[in-house]
Amino acid sequence: MFNNNKMFKSVTGAALATALIFSPSIAAEEFMFTYTKLFYQLKSNTNEGHDDVRLALFFNDARTGKACTIKKAWMEKEKHYEEFVIPSSQEIPLPLDKNLKSANPLVYIQVDDNKQCNISLEVLANGPIKSPVVLSSLIDLKPQMQSMLSEIGGMFSGWFMPEVQGVIMTFDSIKLGEIKVSNGQIIEITEHKAFIKFDDFSATDTLTLPAEPNKVSPWLPNS
Repeated sequence: MFNNNKMFKSVTGAALATALIFSPSIAAEEFMFTYTKLFYQLKSNTNEGHDDVRLALFFNDARTGKACTIKKAWMEKEKHYEEFVIPSSQEIPLPLDKNLKSANPLVYIQVDDNKQCNISLEVLANGPIKSPVVLSSLIDLKPQMQSMLSEIGGMFSGWFMPEVQGVIMTFDSIKLGEIKVSNGQIIEITEHKAFIKFDDFSATDTLTLPAEPNKVSPWLPNS
């Protein structure tokens, strides 16, 4: 049944990137890996101090960077079986549970045929982000995003981790557009993304969004 399965090996993340890719590109229909592999990557979500941000797990298209469509995802061990309900964002809603960690079931992910996908972790703001948005509410996310990036980066990441200097808003439904700022400026949306750099605006400025962003992630210089 599982001839096409690939077991993911131990992984490491590059904390300088917002999306932390921890597997090589693999062309496959079905992936298999152990629960504990992902638990240890996502366990930062159980720590205190960053209630407004989280680590999110995706399978992203190796060519475009967009989320691959997940046809089915589930966990199983012996007679126990649980299927995941995948949201439209294609984020994998892996539950973080110590009992599951002890049982260490196998996790299976099926994606579209002939897709070359990378499994990745992304630091994201917990939504929803509704328009209009006062910039100060985004700036308040900065220390939490910085903390989470440092946690997943490891012991010495503070020595080389660049400072979060803004956020990236991703709009899946808008390829080209604009965000209007109360000071008269315009922030361009290009290829579904808008880069909001905190130093370019006042904390009291208000942003009018054309739609609710699907993702709000940290912007790092040179990332």
